[in-house]
Amino acid sequence: APRESAPCAMRSPVAAVGLPTASVTSILLIRHGDRYDYAIGKEPWKLRCKASDTLVSSDPPLSALGHSQAGALASYLGSTGRGVDRILCSPYLRALQTAQPLAHASGLPLLVDFVAAEAHQMPSALPPIDARLPYFPEIDEGYVPHMRSVVTDGAQGKEPGVEPRLEHMRRMLLLASLLRTDPKCVGKCVAVVTHAASVALVAALACTPTLDAAGKLAPCGLCELSLPADGSPATVIRRGDDGSAYLPAAAAGAGATAAWGFADS
Repeated sequence: APRESAPCAMRSPVAAVGLPTASVTSILLIRHGDRYDYAIGKEPWKLRCKASDTLVSSDPPLSALGHSQAGALASYLGSTGRGVDRILCSPYLRALQTAQPLAHASGLPLLVDFVAAEAHQMPSALPPIDARLPYFPEIDEGYVPHMRSVVTDGAQGKEPGVEPRLEHMRRMLLLASLLRTDPKCVGKCVAVVTHAASVALVAALACTPTLDAAGKLAPCGLCELSLPADGSPATVIRRGDDGSAYLPAAAAGAGATAAWGFADS
Protein backbone atom coordinates (compact mmCIF):
# COMPACT_ATOMS: atom_id res chain seq x y z
CA ALA A 1 0.00 0.00 0.00
CA PRO A 2 1.28 3.50 -0.71
CA ARG A 3 2.72 5.27 2.30
CA GLU A 4 1.53 8.66 3.50
CA SER A 5 3.34 11.47 1.73
CA ALA A 6 5.32 13.85 3.87
CA PRO A 7 4.78 17.59 4.33
CA CYS A 8 7.60 19.79 3.04
CA ALA A 9 8.34 23.34 4.14
CA MET A 10 10.93 24.52 1.64
CA ARG A 11 11.28 28.28 1.59
CA SER A 12 12.08 30.07 -1.63
CA PRO A 13 15.18 32.31 -1.70
CA VAL A 14 12.87 35.29 -2.29
CA ALA A 15 11.33 34.75 1.15
CA ALA A 16 14.77 35.00 2.72
CA VAL A 17 15.07 38.74 2.03
CA GLY A 18 15.92 40.61 5.22
CA LEU A 19 17.47 37.58 6.95
CA PRO A 20 21.21 36.94 7.31
CA THR A 21 22.33 35.43 4.00
CA ALA A 22 25.22 33.41 5.42
CA SER A 23 23.40 32.01 8.44
CA VAL A 24 22.97 28.28 8.86
CA THR A 25 20.47 27.26 11.52
CA SER A 26 21.05 24.13 13.59
CA ILE A 27 18.06 22.24 14.95
CA LEU A 28 18.38 19.71 17.77
CA LEU A 29 15.16 17.70 17.71
CA ILE A 30 14.88 15.91 21.06
CA ARG A 31 12.25 13.43 22.15
CA HIS A 32 11.36 13.16 25.84
CA GLY A 33 12.84 10.33 27.89
CA ASP A 34 11.33 7.05 29.07
CA ARG A 35 7.74 7.43 30.25
CA TYR A 36 6.58 6.51 33.75
CA ASP A 37 3.24 5.15 32.53
CA TYR A 38 5.00 2.79 30.13
CA ALA A 39 7.42 1.74 32.86
CA ILE A 40 4.72 0.67 35.33
CA GLY A 41 2.13 -0.32 32.73
CA LYS A 42 -0.78 1.60 31.24
CA GLU A 43 -3.47 0.01 33.42
CA PRO A 44 -1.67 0.58 36.75
CA TRP A 45 -1.07 4.16 35.63
CA LYS A 46 -4.75 4.70 34.84
CA LEU A 47 -5.71 3.31 38.24
CA ARG A 48 -3.32 5.69 39.97
CA CYS A 49 -4.79 8.60 38.03
CA LYS A 50 -8.33 7.63 39.00
CA ALA A 51 -7.33 7.58 42.66
CA SER A 52 -5.59 10.95 42.43
CA ASP A 53 -6.87 14.51 42.28
CA THR A 54 -3.74 15.74 40.52
CA LEU A 55 -2.48 13.04 38.15
CA VAL A 56 -3.64 13.24 34.53
CA SER A 57 -3.50 10.07 32.44
CA SER A 58 -2.53 11.93 29.27
CA ASP A 59 0.30 13.82 31.00
CA PRO A 60 2.59 11.20 32.57
CA PRO A 61 5.98 12.13 34.00
CA LEU A 62 9.31 10.56 33.16
CA SER A 63 10.31 7.30 34.78
CA ALA A 64 13.48 7.14 36.89
CA LEU A 65 15.24 5.92 33.75
CA GLY A 66 13.81 8.84 31.79
CA HIS A 67 15.30 11.30 34.28
CA SER A 68 18.65 9.55 33.93
CA GLN A 69 18.42 9.78 30.15
CA ALA A 70 17.58 13.49 30.28
CA GLY A 71 20.53 14.23 32.54
CA ALA A 72 22.90 12.21 30.36
CA LEU A 73 21.73 13.99 27.22
CA ALA A 74 22.26 17.42 28.79
CA SER A 75 25.75 16.36 29.92
CA TYR A 76 26.57 15.11 26.44
CA LEU A 77 25.46 18.32 24.76
CA GLY A 78 27.53 20.28 27.25
CA SER A 79 30.59 18.13 26.55
CA THR A 80 30.47 18.85 22.82
CA GLY A 81 31.33 22.49 23.45
CA ARG A 82 28.66 23.77 21.10
CA GLY A 83 26.25 26.28 22.51
CA VAL A 84 22.49 25.96 22.41
CA ASP A 85 20.84 29.34 21.89
CA ARG A 86 17.14 28.57 22.44
CA ILE A 87 15.13 25.76 24.04
CA LEU A 88 11.64 25.37 22.62
CA CYS A 89 9.63 22.91 24.68
CA SER A 90 6.31 21.08 24.57
CA PRO A 91 4.01 21.90 27.53
CA TYR A 92 3.72 18.23 28.53
CA LEU A 93 5.29 17.19 31.82
CA ARG A 94 7.60 14.56 30.32
CA ALA A 95 8.99 17.11 27.85
CA LEU A 96 9.50 19.74 30.55
CA GLN A 97 11.32 17.21 32.73
CA THR A 98 13.52 16.25 29.79
CA ALA A 99 14.35 19.88 28.98
CA GLN A 100 15.03 20.96 32.56
CA PRO A 101 18.59 19.52 32.81
CA LEU A 102 19.47 21.19 29.51
CA ALA A 103 18.15 24.50 30.85
CA HIS A 104 20.30 24.06 33.96
CA ALA A 105 23.40 23.19 31.93
CA SER A 106 22.98 26.03 29.44
CA GLY A 107 21.48 28.71 31.66
CA LEU A 108 18.71 29.19 29.11
CA PRO A 109 14.99 29.56 29.83
CA LEU A 110 12.37 27.11 28.61
CA LEU A 111 10.15 28.53 25.86
CA VAL A 112 6.96 26.53 26.29
CA ASP A 113 4.87 26.33 23.13
CA PHE A 114 2.05 24.11 21.89
CA VAL A 115 3.62 24.23 18.44
CA ALA A 116 5.94 21.49 19.74
CA ALA A 117 3.27 19.58 21.68
CA GLU A 118 2.15 15.96 21.51
CA ALA A 119 -0.14 14.72 18.74
CA HIS A 120 -3.62 13.23 19.39
CA GLN A 121 -3.96 15.13 22.62
CA MET A 122 -6.42 16.81 24.98
CA PRO A 123 -5.05 20.32 25.60
CA SER A 124 -7.62 21.14 28.29
CA ALA A 125 -6.24 18.34 30.48
CA LEU A 126 -2.98 20.21 31.00
CA PRO A 127 -2.53 22.70 33.84
CA PRO A 128 -1.90 26.35 32.95
CA ILE A 129 1.73 27.33 32.59
CA ASP A 130 1.74 29.30 35.85
CA ALA A 131 0.87 26.08 37.70
CA ARG A 132 4.09 24.55 36.33
CA LEU A 133 6.30 27.40 37.56
CA PRO A 134 6.92 26.15 41.13
CA TYR A 135 8.37 22.97 39.64
CA PHE A 136 9.90 24.50 36.52
CA PRO A 137 11.15 27.99 37.41
CA GLU A 138 13.20 27.84 34.19
CA ILE A 139 10.04 28.60 32.19
CA ASP A 140 10.17 32.03 30.56
CA GLU A 141 6.94 33.70 31.72
CA GLY A 142 7.38 36.50 29.20
CA TYR A 143 7.61 34.25 26.16
CA VAL A 144 4.70 34.64 23.73
CA PRO A 145 3.99 31.18 22.25
CA HIS A 146 3.20 30.72 18.59
CA MET A 147 0.38 28.38 19.65
CA ARG A 148 -1.41 28.41 23.01
CA SER A 149 -3.35 25.24 22.24
CA VAL A 150 -4.02 22.96 19.28
CA VAL A 151 -6.93 22.44 16.92
CA THR A 152 -9.11 19.50 17.94
CA ASP A 153 -12.06 17.83 16.25
CA GLY A 154 -14.61 19.15 18.72
CA ALA A 155 -17.86 20.74 17.59
CA GLN A 156 -19.48 23.89 18.98
CA GLY A 157 -16.51 24.48 21.22
CA LYS A 158 -16.63 21.00 22.73
CA GLU A 159 -13.38 19.10 22.82
CA PRO A 160 -13.27 15.30 22.63
CA GLY A 161 -9.50 15.47 22.86
CA VAL A 162 -8.15 14.42 19.48
CA GLU A 163 -6.01 16.56 17.22
CA PRO A 164 -6.66 15.30 13.67
CA ARG A 165 -3.59 14.05 11.80
CA LEU A 166 -4.02 16.82 9.22
CA GLU A 167 -3.88 19.49 11.95
CA HIS A 168 -0.76 17.92 13.40
CA MET A 169 0.91 18.02 9.98
CA ARG A 170 -0.09 21.67 9.61
CA ARG A 171 1.42 22.37 13.01
CA MET A 172 4.70 20.73 11.99
CA LEU A 173 4.75 22.84 8.81
CA LEU A 174 4.20 25.95 10.94
CA LEU A 175 7.06 24.97 13.23
CA ALA A 176 9.31 24.28 10.25
CA SER A 177 8.50 27.69 8.81
CA LEU A 178 9.18 29.42 12.13
CA LEU A 179 12.57 27.73 12.47
CA ARG A 180 13.49 28.92 8.98
CA THR A 181 12.20 32.50 9.22
CA ASP A 182 12.05 33.68 12.85
CA PRO A 183 14.99 36.09 13.33
CA LYS A 184 15.41 34.71 16.86
CA CYS A 185 16.09 31.26 15.35
CA VAL A 186 17.92 32.00 12.09
CA GLY A 187 21.63 31.34 12.41
CA LYS A 188 21.18 29.91 15.91
CA CYS A 189 21.20 26.47 17.49
CA VAL A 190 17.63 25.70 18.56
CA ALA A 191 16.75 22.70 20.73
CA VAL A 192 13.17 21.50 20.27
CA VAL A 193 12.15 19.19 23.12
CA THR A 194 9.09 17.36 21.97
CA HIS A 195 7.49 13.97 21.21
CA ALA A 196 7.96 11.05 18.84
CA ALA A 197 5.32 12.25 16.35
CA SER A 198 7.35 15.42 15.86
CA VAL A 199 9.69 13.34 13.71
CA ALA A 200 7.33 14.74 11.06
CA LEU A 201 9.36 17.93 11.45
CA VAL A 202 12.27 16.08 9.82
CA ALA A 203 10.03 15.40 6.83
CA ALA A 204 8.94 19.04 6.71
CA LEU A 205 12.49 20.43 6.87
CA ALA A 206 14.41 17.80 4.88
CA CYS A 207 11.58 17.15 2.39
CA THR A 208 11.68 13.37 2.71
CA PRO A 209 9.42 11.56 0.21
CA THR A 210 7.29 9.96 2.94
CA LEU A 211 6.74 10.29 6.67
CA ASP A 212 8.26 6.82 7.09
CA ALA A 213 11.49 8.11 5.56
CA ALA A 214 11.76 10.74 8.29
CA GLY A 215 12.94 7.94 10.58
CA LYS A 216 12.28 7.41 14.27
CA LEU A 217 12.92 9.15 17.56
CA ALA A 218 14.15 7.12 20.52
CA PRO A 219 13.66 8.20 24.15
CA CYS A 220 15.98 11.20 24.49
CA GLY A 221 16.80 10.63 20.84
CA LEU A 222 18.76 13.50 19.36
CA CYS A 223 18.13 14.31 15.70
CA GLU A 224 20.32 17.11 14.36
CA LEU A 225 19.45 19.07 11.23
CA SER A 226 21.25 21.86 9.42
CA LEU A 227 19.04 24.44 7.68
CA PRO A 228 20.70 26.28 4.78
CA ALA A 229 20.10 30.01 4.61
CA ASP A 230 18.80 29.80 1.03
CA GLY A 231 15.69 27.85 2.06
CA SER A 232 16.73 24.58 0.42
CA PRO A 233 16.01 21.26 2.19
CA ALA A 234 17.71 20.63 5.50
CA THR A 235 20.56 18.16 5.86
CA VAL A 236 20.09 15.48 8.52
CA ILE A 237 23.41 15.43 10.39
CA ARG A 238 22.32 12.86 12.95
CA ARG A 239 19.26 10.64 13.13
CA GLY A 240 17.43 10.36 16.44
CA ASP A 241 16.60 6.66 16.47
CA ASP A 242 19.45 5.51 18.74
CA GLY A 243 20.86 7.22 21.82
CA SER A 244 23.54 4.64 22.62
CA ALA A 245 26.35 6.90 21.39
CA TYR A 246 25.77 9.43 24.18
CA LEU A 247 23.57 7.72 26.80
CA PRO A 248 25.13 5.34 29.33
CA ALA A 249 24.50 1.68 28.54
CA ALA A 250 22.06 1.49 31.46
CA ALA A 251 20.06 4.38 30.03
CA ALA A 252 20.07 3.56 26.32
CA GLY A 253 17.34 1.30 25.01
CA ALA A 254 16.66 -0.32 28.38
CA GLY A 255 13.28 1.21 29.15
CA ALA A 256 9.71 0.51 28.19
CA THR A 257 9.53 3.45 25.76
CA ALA A 258 10.71 2.37 22.31
CA ALA A 259 11.91 4.37 19.34
CA TRP A 260 8.91 5.40 17.25
CA GLY A 261 8.30 6.60 13.70
CA PHE A 262 5.37 6.77 11.32
CA ALA A 263 6.26 3.34 9.95
CA ASP A 264 4.99 2.06 13.33
CA SER A 265 1.58 3.75 13.04
